Amino acid sequence: MLIKEFLENVCKQIKYKPAKNVISQELTQHIEEIKEDYIKKGINEKESEEKAVQQMGEAEKIGKELNKVHKPKLDWKLIILVVILIGFGIFINMLKQNEINKPYLSNTISFTIIGSIIGISIYFFDYRKIKKYSNIIYILATIIVLMSLSNLGININGVKCIWILHTNIMPGMIVIPLYIISFVGFIINYNKENKIEVKNIIKDNTIIIQKDLIKIIILSIISLILISLIPSVTNAIILGAIYIIITTIKLSKLKENRRKYLNYLGITIICIAIISAIILVINTNVLGAGRFRIERIISSFKPEIDPNGSGYIGMLQKEILDSAKFIGEADTNIIYDEENIINSTSNYTYIYIIGKCGILVSGLILITIILVSVKIILNAKNIKDEYGKLLIIGLGMLYIIQSILNVLMNVNLGIQSDINLPFVSYGGIYLIINIINISLILSIYRRKNINFTEEKRGLEINEQIN
Repeated sequence: MLIKEFLENVCKQIKYKPAKNVISQELTQHIEEIKEDYIKKGINEKESEEKAVQQMGEAEKIGKELNKVHKPKLDWKLIILVVILIGFGIFINMLKQNEINKPYLSNTISFTIIGSIIGISIYFFDYRKIKKYSNIIYILATIIVLMSLSNLGININGVKCIWILHTNIMPGMIVIPLYIISFVGFIINYNKENKIEVKNIIKDNTIIIQKDLIKIIILSIISLILISLIPSVTNAIILGAIYIIITTIKLSKLKENRRKYLNYLGITIICIAIISAIILVINTNVLGAGRFRIERIISSFKPEIDPNGSGYIGMLQKEILDSAKFIGEADTNIIYDEENIINSTSNYTYIYIIGKCGILVSGLILITIILVSVKIILNAKNIKDEYGKLLIIGLGMLYIIQSILNVLMNVNLGIQSDINLPFVSYGGIYLIINIINISLILSIYRRKNINFTEEKRGLEINEQIN
């Protein structure tokens, strides 16, 4: 039996098609090594190949064993944890619906079903196909932001929103995942050979300009500026932080000039921070625009400084925390007031559940949030494909950062901002987007045992054999 026939018999047992090419590559390489050993012993090439194939063992048995190893992986642990979070969200909205005459429960269930249907489709979708559409995804995200900033957008509490299908949609919740996906595509598609050489007249030498690098920097800055114009400074900071995390991980994998590029990144971050601080000071002292923001930041941690102004919400949260029970409702009238901002606004879902159900239930939610975060990080670590790994890191960090900031904000340990708690806070489109993000992570994990670089090589080897 020759290599071609042996590989065909092995691959007949492999049910997952993308894995066949990887397995063909691995087996071919191993057989060729054994074949070379026989040739060195003076055996002719054809007989050496037959002996090498024979030494591998029974093709059908090998195929069945490899099929078990390379079959798609469903991350049941992550699914169960996310379902638990959604269950908490449904439970909380059921409580709110009983107090406030609004269809919180039915809407949440409807959007969960819609998100799940879309999520299942994404789970079976080959995520690698979106890599070549990174530019289009970026343009789409930018158009959505520009729509909200134009006459098509509406102003709700100072935030530009889009009115679609009788629903107010905050563009930030949609475009941030899109910008992350496009940014990862830009990083992966980076080609250092795509450059131009400019003659330096002063020093009589040549300056090399990396076109892809300039593109990444400019488009990243534009996306951050657009997000901040919504206005959503917090979301812009989150997106910027994710850009930095993805870039740092990518640079840390470089074999050459790694330290140099990481130093460049560090200097860039410091410069941006200094420029942002200068702009904030100028706005505060000259225009007065930043004064409210500074007061808001301070009162987020010490609401008693301005209890009737910027610290008002913090004082409500403080009262609930001081009177919270281990199990059951807190001894405060705040949670009985239907119109109170703590009860009616999704940003304050976590403090609401502390006041309504007690420390035990809120603690269980927090534990689940942490477990989801840990599971996402472990998934990213186990992914072989670099594109998939960076996508999980980007989308995973979006969930982790939003969750951390929301919980800290709700217990007066973080800055008051317009950030919801993923899967738990009320919000139809927001829930669908979070389900889509997790589904994409599950889609990547599904193919975690496939090294797509090896798959490509396997295709080339199969073509040579055939």
